Amino acid sequence: MTKVISIKLIDVISFSKGLVFVRKEALQNESFKVSFFNYDIDTQKIAPVTKSVYLLNKFGSSFSPIAQQLGDYVSCAAGKLPDGNAIVIYPTGEMGVFDPSGELFWTGDLFYRDAPARDVAIENKHIWCTVPDHNCIIRYSTVVNKIVMRIGGDDSGTFGNPVAISAFDNKLFICNQGSRLINTVDLENFSVKTYRRFDEPVH
Repeated sequence: MTKVISIKLIDVISFSKGLVFVRKEALQNESFKVSFFNYDIDTQKIAPVTKSVYLLNKFGSSFSPIAQQLGDYVSCAAGKLPDGNAIVIYPTGEMGVFDPSGELFWTGDLFYRDAPARDVAIENKHIWCTVPDHNCIIRYSTVVNKIVMRIGGDDSGTFGNPVAISAFDNKLFICNQGSRLINTVDLENFSVKTYRRFDEPVH
């Protein structure tokens, strides 16, 4: 692992060549400004980008109406479903679904045992989220609109305060702030393995 930046970030998303991240900088008059950058994995260089680049990579081609309706487009996690709909979810569990034109057509709260779900990873017509308060991840069906699977739990050592989740190569990658691990879940058989260990919390 390589440390690429040491500044405080408020959002990080992937793009074709690496990462796009958001920096929040305090100003003297107690206000703040938000800046957008990309990190190119091939060149290992950081360069500023426009807000539109960040929004396009986060929400897709209908980013403009989505960002306008959200207002706070930084604090949420987002994912694109196979049908073109976009899902956003905030750390409070508030979730919204936007159609391919960027219109909000469903909103609600996603909770598991009274605890909010966080982050989002797409698996066909399912979304996966973490539930840090119950040390688990959940699989939510967008077809039947309910939770259909849970992995981990309060008394399980599978995860340790999981806070972020992503999908790649038919696997889930889960960042655990408590246990300082990144776990993987194989989406063929749902087996859980340790991918990396760290000396500090993994966000």
